[in-house]
Amino acid sequence: MFVTHSFQIPYEKDLYNELRIMQREAASVWNDIVREANSYYFTTKKWLSKAEIQSVRKQTYNLHSQTVQAIADKYTANRETIRKLRLTDKKAKYPWRKKYYYCIPLKKASMEISDGIIKVKKAEYGSALVDLLTKKKKKGWNEKFPKKNDYIPVPNLLTEDLTKCNYAEIVWRNGAYWFAYSVEVPEKDISSYEFKVAGADLGEIHAVSVATEDKSLLVSGRSMRSISQYRAKTLAELSRLMSRCKKGSRQWRKYNKARGRIRQKSKNQLEELEHKTTKEAVLFLEEEKVTHFVIGNVSGIEKNTKKDEKKKKKNNKVRRQQLSLWNQGKIKEKLIYKAKLRGIEVEETEESYTSQVCPFCGGRHRANGRNFICSVHKTEIHRDVNGAQNIVRKLYPMEVKPMESIVYKQPVWYKHHLTDERRQETKHPKDKPKKAKSIAERTA
Repeated sequence: MFVTHSFQIPYEKDLYNELRIMQREAASVWNDIVREANSYYFTTKKWLSKAEIQSVRKQTYNLHSQTVQAIADKYTANRETIRKLRLTDKKAKYPWRKKYYYCIPLKKASMEISDGIIKVKKAEYGSALVDLLTKKKKKGWNEKFPKKNDYIPVPNLLTEDLTKCNYAEIVWRNGAYWFAYSVEVPEKDISSYEFKVAGADLGEIHAVSVATEDKSLLVSGRSMRSISQYRAKTLAELSRLMSRCKKGSRQWRKYNKARGRIRQKSKNQLEELEHKTTKEAVLFLEEEKVTHFVIGNVSGIEKNTKKDEKKKKKNNKVRRQQLSLWNQGKIKEKLIYKAKLRGIEVEETEESYTSQVCPFCGGRHRANGRNFICSVHKTEIHRDVNGAQNIVRKLYPMEVKPMESIVYKQPVWYKHHLTDERRQETKHPKDKPKKAKSIAERTA
C-alpha cells in the first residue's frame, strides 16, 4: 500500500525563486492543456485523449518531459473524476479556471535522490536570435531546438530510503515549500485471525462510532464541530467588516490577513483532531482483532438541503449549516487507509435509517435523544451503536445480543491546563481579568 509523507524544504532565497519559476511554468502547461481540450470539445463534442495531449507538449516548456507528462496525467484523472461525479451531480464542472501557480509533479525519471540531496531535473529549450538568423538554408528548419539540461538541488532531510520512490510533488503550503512523496508500506498480515466484523457510523456529536457484536467505541466530535462553527462565524464577521472598507486599503488588508490566519489555524486544528479520532477507532479495531470493517456512506447528505422539499422540511437553518460544515469525507478517508495498513478489509454501504431500525423486531422507530428504545420489546440501546451494528448487517450477519461495554473517548486538542494549586502559585496578586476584545479590535 502506498502512503504519502512530506517534509518542509528549508528556506533559501535562490532555491525558492527557482521553485517559484517552475510553478509558473507548470501553471502554463496546465492552462494550455485546459484551453486546448475545452476548445476541441466545444468544436467536436469529443475529448482529447491523454496521448494526444502529451504529443503536442514536447519541447515546449522549460520543464522535464516527465513533469509535463505528469501534469497531463493529473488533468486526465481530474476530468475522469468529474465525469463520474456528473452522473449524480450536474453542477460538477470540468477544469476551466486559469491558474497562476501549480504544483510540481515529479516522476522517477525527473528526479535523482541521494543521501543528502534531491536533484529536481528541468530542461531549457530555445535558441538565441543570432543563431536563428544565421541558420543556413541547406540545414533546413526541421532541426530540434537545442536542449539544456539542468537541475534544482533540494536538500534531503529524511533518513528513510527514498530510492524506490516513484512519484513526488513539490507544493506550497503554510507559507513554505513542501516535498511530498509516496512510499510503499507493507500491510499487516492478519490471515491467522478469525473472521470478525465491525461497523462505523459517522456523525457530528460522535465523529466515529465503532461497534462489534458486544463492544463499542464512541469518539466525540463536538470539538471539531465547535471549531468549524467558530470559523464560519468569524469569517462571516470579517467579510462584513471588509465590505465596509475600500478594497486594497490598509484596513482591508489587515482583515484579509486575519481571515487567512483563522482559516489556516482552524485547518491545522481540524486535521489534528481528525487524525486523533481515527487513530482511536483503528486502535479499537486492532485490539478486537477485526478482519472486516464496514463504513456507512453518508456522502450527499449535505447537498440540496434548501432546494429539496423533503430535506428542507427536516432541516432548519442551523442544521443546514452544521451539515455543510461536517467534515465526514476527510474522516472516512483517514479511516480507510489506516485500517488497510492494519490489514483490515474495508467496505462501504448505504446507511439510511440504520439508527431507527430495531435489531430485535426489525421495525422502524424514531430514536429519542441519544438512545434508541424499541416500543415493542422495550429494549434500549445507544442510537449510534445501533446504527453501526445495522450498517454491518447490511453486508454480513451479526448476532443480536446485549452490549457488554460502551467506551466514550474524545480527542484532546487543547493544551493541558494547570492544576488549581499551580494556577494560584503562578497567578500574580495584581492580575485582573482582561476584557475580551472584538475581532475588529484584535485585527486593527
